[in-house]
Order: sequence, then structure tokens, then C-alpha cells
Amino acid sequence: KPANFVLHTDIITVFILKYYLNMELIDTPNPNAKKVIVNHDYEIAINIEKGNSDIEGVAKDLIEVDGVVSIFTGPNFLTVTKEEAADWGSINKDILNKFDTI
Repeated sequence: KPANFVLHTDIITVFILKYYLNMELIDTPNPNAKKVIVNHDYEIAINIEKGNSDIEGVAKDLIEVDGVVSIFTGPNFLTVTKEEAADWGSINKDILNKFDTI
């Protein structure tokens, strides 16, 4: 029975994450950065850059998206920074597609 509960929790987490990514991708003063409201266990005020092999969890999934160059960790949020030439529409789509595989 606990395994079923964990499975349901994972499905709910993915659903909530998708909701947040769709509905809570918040503009910042930097047009190349958006804030994602999400609970995480990362140390606060860490900048994670592409190629960082020590990172795990949602930041790892986000940094692997084409066009994303860094993730900044804040209390209950992550700030995603994209390449200047990258398009937010395709980044959002790639993020959702990545979480569909969970």
C-alpha cells in the first residue's frame, strides 16, 4: 500500500509542477529570466550553471532544457535564466515535455 501512495504523490507532484510552470512562471525585471514558484531543498542563493554535474532534482531537469543557461535558488522559488536568443515559448514546452517523462 505505501508504494501506491508514493506513486499517487508523484503524479500529484507532477500535476502541481505543471500547473506552477504554466500558471506561476513569473516575469522578472530581466526579460531573460523567469521565477518559478516551487518548493525545493537547495541551499538558498546558489547559481547553478549548465554543465554542473553535482546538481540533482528539479534544477537538474530545468538546466538541461535547451536555451536555459542558469538556475538561481531562492526561498520557495527558482529563477530560470535563458540565452538571449532563446524563446520562452519553446523553453516552456520543453520543460513540460521533460516532466511528462517522470
